[in-house]
Amino acid sequence: MEIILTKAPQGFLIPAMESEANKLLKFKAGATMRCEVSQMRNGKFFRKWWVLAKFAFDAWSESTPMQEYKGRRVLADFERFRRDLTVLAGCYRPVFAANGELRLEPESLQWAKMTEERFEALYSATINVILEKILPDGRFTEEQLRNLVEQTMGFA
Repeated sequence: MEIILTKAPQGFLIPAMESEANKLLKFKAGATMRCEVSQMRNGKFFRKWWVLAKFAFDAWSESTPMQEYKGRRVLADFERFRRDLTVLAGCYRPVFAANGELRLEPESLQWAKMTEERFEALYSATINVILEKILPDGRFTEEQLRNLVEQTMGFA
């Protein structure tokens, strides 16, 4: 499991955002873990993309009607959404599934696997995808969306 951490002024590491803290809930208190630590090039920018994706997911999932599949309720899933968002933003690799079907797999967002320039392009393309495909009702302009992310980052 990969968890993004921030070094606190007191010197210890803390989860960089709520989604990262939630990952730690899977471990029992007092559990010993082995960690390999590396510094991200631009952690704040990386967190901005996650805030943007989370905002888009929340808005999308609130407006998506409930659906069922074989009598079971289908729930909105953030992990599936962020993978789709990445593909829609043009960061994917085409692969064939076992049944011969072509699939688009999202590129890894790990900083070691995506250059800073590529991630900046992903961020801009993500804003365009959100405005054109996820929230096409005109509720937000690009500037409003960027400002909303900045405001949210101020509270994070």
